[in-house]
Amino acid sequence: MYNGCQRLVHEYSSWEGIGACKSALEKWRDPNSIPSSSFLCDLIKIILTCNSFQFADDMWLQIHAAAMDTCMAPSYANLFMGELENKIWLRYIDDIFLIWTHGRSNLDTFIAHANNFHPSIKFSSTISSSHVPFLDVLISLSDGIRHTDLYSKPTDTFNYIHWSSCHPYHTKKNIPYS
Repeated sequence: MYNGCQRLVHEYSSWEGIGACKSALEKWRDPNSIPSSSFLCDLIKIILTCNSFQFADDMWLQIHAAAMDTCMAPSYANLFMGELENKIWLRYIDDIFLIWTHGRSNLDTFIAHANNFHPSIKFSSTISSSHVPFLDVLISLSDGIRHTDLYSKPTDTFNYIHWSSCHPYHTKKNIPYS
């Protein structure tokens, strides 16, 4: 079974994410560390409320949750989902892979419970007894042996932004090449 969290970074409350960051800082940092956890949370608030970007000649301001291209977005999402996962399961950022051995009806109940656990976090599921995609890997089971193969989503067009596009330089310099 594969689960993916839908609309992860944009859907949960910014304040819940800051709360998760604060909890992690208080749990893992020395209380006497400089800068203080409170100061770091204030910086996170600034990042979330002052994240602007330029497209062509227009300036835009991100007003809800963390922007996907913010350097702190993966850590921020990880900390938020980390608080949630301690109550549900283990995962890799917003993708979950698990082998379920308790029957289909119990699995359906589990998925329903997970989707009702938080009001704005919902999970999509791909369930199969033979094969399932997870990240960029197709995992299959044959005669009790797990096999893996490269997986590309059907919607992947392998198109990348053109260097002459209106994207800022820091975005274009991350275009893959070979």
